[in-house]
Amino acid sequence: MTPTVVKAADAAQFLSFVPRMLGYHPTRSLVVIPFHGARSLGAMRFDLPDGDAESVDSVAATVTGMACRLPEADAVAAIAYTDVRFHGSGRMPHRELFAALERRADACGLRVTDLLCVAADAWGSYLDHDCPPEGRPLGDLAWNGPSGVPAPAGDQGTGAELPECSAEERASVAKAMVAFGDAVAVLCGPDAGSGPNAGGEPPERAARRTVRGSGPAPTRAAVGTGDLGPVPAPVTGIVEKSASVGGAPSRVDPQALAAVCRLDDLPGFFEDALSRPLDGAAMYDTAALVWCLARPSLRDVALVQWSGNLAQGDEAFDAQLRWESGEEYPAHLAMRMWGEGDPPELSRLETALALSRRAAAVAPREARPGALAMCAWLSWALGRSTHAAAYAERACEIEAEHGLSQIVLSFVHAGHLPDWAFRRAGAR
Repeated sequence: MTPTVVKAADAAQFLSFVPRMLGYHPTRSLVVIPFHGARSLGAMRFDLPDGDAESVDSVAATVTGMACRLPEADAVAAIAYTDVRFHGSGRMPHRELFAALERRADACGLRVTDLLCVAADAWGSYLDHDCPPEGRPLGDLAWNGPSGVPAPAGDQGTGAELPECSAEERASVAKAMVAFGDAVAVLCGPDAGSGPNAGGEPPERAARRTVRGSGPAPTRAAVGTGDLGPVPAPVTGIVEKSASVGGAPSRVDPQALAAVCRLDDLPGFFEDALSRPLDGAAMYDTAALVWCLARPSLRDVALVQWSGNLAQGDEAFDAQLRWESGEEYPAHLAMRMWGEGDPPELSRLETALALSRRAAAVAPREARPGALAMCAWLSWALGRSTHAAAYAERACEIEAEHGLSQIVLSFVHAGHLPDWAFRRAGAR
């Protein structure tokens, strides 16, 4: 895809382009745009700091440091989008922040091309000594560039809502998950399918016990139906009594049993999920996906695979089995969660995010945090920290100590972005 090149003749025209470059109208935000010569290298958005000097200097140091991580960056521009007004104070809002940014950029050897403020009633440049105290009219910022550049929609939080789904869809998935859990319990033991954090022997450990014994970990091709435990004998005798309610034999839903068997090849299941239409997925496949994402050991296989490829999913699954046996988890796989390693394929991350959003939307509330956490991590991996925080916070509202969600929130609060975000921007 060939990028659209837009040349700004002045500060007003540049400001009219920034929301279209971002795809949304920033609110209460500091937008930093690094440059290589006259060419922009992308944009980074941050929440505006509180007015105290410590917060202002901390944000200035953080954003300047991020700009310095771009190998080609030699200049920077910054825009404060604020609800504060020029009128009443008789001065441009956030002047202290601009002063701190100027100091930090100078210390890092970055040229400052402009420091701009778009307030509730006017706009202006910190570097424009002729800017009137009441600012310049917002009408100056009307778009007059190429018609092919899409108009921005919403603000930075727009798009983090889960997709719409009906109560019938949610009820169907909830019912399918109950049947799926029953099928897992038959194959892996009575406690294995009872909930996201159920006790008993987890499926990955059952796989090791049944298939591996004390030998080496299997490859994906070597794993058969024994992955999830031995196939049970027909229900008779004492077993029939344990599987009965009120004297009536309990029948395992064959569709649920078939869905559990598809997890024999867990990486294959995760790969197939990326290629299925979101609205056409079978309810039992959706239930299986929600169930997997609710279990950290299985979810982490999906995280590595969706941000990499099928072969890496195989490797991650094998590493998980080995870790269950007490071996070290490979560092090159673990580093992916922290945003290090080879850059992911963006379209693959986008597909995985759409799939995870759909799973979170239809999942029963108690099983939703895993899918929401995957949405959070994938959004963070795509450079959308605002969306990442929104998903992670929703997960923590359901499960306060949810591990991956708290990790993502720590990334966002520390201003930590994946390493590949800087390499991708620098390669443009």
